Amino acid sequence: MAGTVKKDLGLLFQGSNYVIVKKGGKAGEKVEKHNHPEANVIFTVVKGTVQVFLNETEEHVLVPGEVLEFNGDNYIQATLVEDSEFIVNLVHKPE
Repeated sequence: MAGTVKKDLGLLFQGSNYVIVKKGGKAGEKVEKHNHPEANVIFTVVKGTVQVFLNETEEHVLVPGEVLEFNGDNYIQATLVEDSEFIVNLVHKPE
């Protein structure tokens, strides 16, 4: 088979220069402040609404179909406004 389809939460795919993870949770749950300095980050909401803060001050309220891209040197924290699922793509920076 040429392609692989996954839909569960957790690690979806991993390669030499990328990691793709699907996360989700209930309204009110939080993603604590952290960063990914080794990567560029692509954050895609696929269900619900997620409030994201970059570096504690830059706010983005994302709904399904919206994609946020940022340098992983920046710090992210998030709150699930409603039951939500999102996909995080970490694309490793060249050394």
